[in-house]
Amino acid sequence: MSIPFILDPHEWAEKLFSQIEIGDKRRTARAVAMAGQIMRQPNASLPNQMRSPEALKAAYRLLAEEDVTYRALILLHWQQTRQAAEREQIVLIVEDTTHVDYTHHPQTTGLGPIGDGEGQGFLLHSAIAVVPAPRRVLGLMYQEPFLREPAPGGETSAQRQKRERESQVWARTVKAIGQPPEDSCWVHVGDRGSDIFEFIAACRQYQSHFLIRVVQNRRVEVESAVGEDSHLTYLVTYARSLPARGEKTIDIPARQGHPARQARLAISFGRVTIQPPFHHRKQAPIPAWVIRAWEIDPPSDVEEPLEWILVTSVPTDTLSAAQTRLEWYAGRWLAEDYHQCLKTGCSLEKRQLQTGEGLFRLLGFLAPVAIRLLQLREIARLEPERLATDALPQELVNVVALLAGVSSETLTLGHFWRQVAGFGGYLGRRRDGPPGWKTLWRGWLYVQTVLEGIQLAARLPP
Repeated sequence: MSIPFILDPHEWAEKLFSQIEIGDKRRTARAVAMAGQIMRQPNASLPNQMRSPEALKAAYRLLAEEDVTYRALILLHWQQTRQAAEREQIVLIVEDTTHVDYTHHPQTTGLGPIGDGEGQGFLLHSAIAVVPAPRRVLGLMYQEPFLREPAPGGETSAQRQKRERESQVWARTVKAIGQPPEDSCWVHVGDRGSDIFEFIAACRQYQSHFLIRVVQNRRVEVESAVGEDSHLTYLVTYARSLPARGEKTIDIPARQGHPARQARLAISFGRVTIQPPFHHRKQAPIPAWVIRAWEIDPPSDVEEPLEWILVTSVPTDTLSAAQTRLEWYAGRWLAEDYHQCLKTGCSLEKRQLQTGEGLFRLLGFLAPVAIRLLQLREIARLEPERLATDALPQELVNVVALLAGVSSETLTLGHFWRQVAGFGGYLGRRRDGPPGWKTLWRGWLYVQTVLEGIQLAARLPP
């Protein structure tokens, strides 16, 4: 993935939207123009993004077309991501579901209940392809916006199993992505919401792996001592009985008012065979490995020390393998970061459209924009010691070096991106950590404006 492609909004829009099929070439041209304008100012309103009354009117008209669908707008991005994933040996498909809240805009029709049922909006499930080492975000493998259907009052467990359920989006995602090529290993990574037997069974059906955090104390079969038969027990119970086999220190990002910190973890692991639940008793048991990581000597101000109990279909018979699975699972935070990019970086929840279908169409533009913001952050952390002139256009490096008062010949990629983030408000204090996507993108918008001014000045007559 080349840096210039990542940075240029017009080139990005051409590559991602010029071949979409939405019924008319004029619509496609409008979609390309819209995407480029949105990318220049992701968190601005549509009137500010479109820049003229004519362009704004055309954008609203496109978002109201019944035969222009979210899927038609986003499909090419999914296909390009899959093609990139097929060229990789190991790809993590990190997934998460979030609420998109439009309670503040009751005029918008065609939405459903969220939260406790008092608000309105929709649910959004995203599956992001990530190369684990060195970490790179490839794009969305699949994404599904959907409405919550309230459960009928007084239904039995058997009735619940027969109707469409919110949790089935996890298995639908596996089916939509399909199986990897023979020489690739794709691993679906999910938090506790993914601990669903249908999901892990679908992963194995489509020749993919799973790595999920356990919430249910499932029945499992485990090996007994030498000379004894295997026996049934429960997954969480068994995981907590395993002795520590080693340690690992991981970085925990800031979350919900808690600052970023490091956690020193003890690690244990063992083989299990997951037994199907009663309502899936015709399914075959699933061989797996359980990994437990728990915090050693947490700081006194940590109210709830970290404990992860993970289960995976990827063979995990050594300490090194268990440590790698923990690193993979820690990458799941990218899914939360992506949804934050959508809501904050692209102002998804502030859009003033009148229908849910219109919002879904706009999501077809905003979803890949948010991926691009996330990619920018990950790229900024790659190869920090490499010279910026080896990877970036000379004109771009010259502008950043001039604004920062440093030499363009010795500017490294790490220094380049810290300078760009500095233009966006990044202070670089010891406790700040590396730049995030917000300051990087604000800084890039500033650099882009300066660069456009220089290019325009060069065209002016003497």
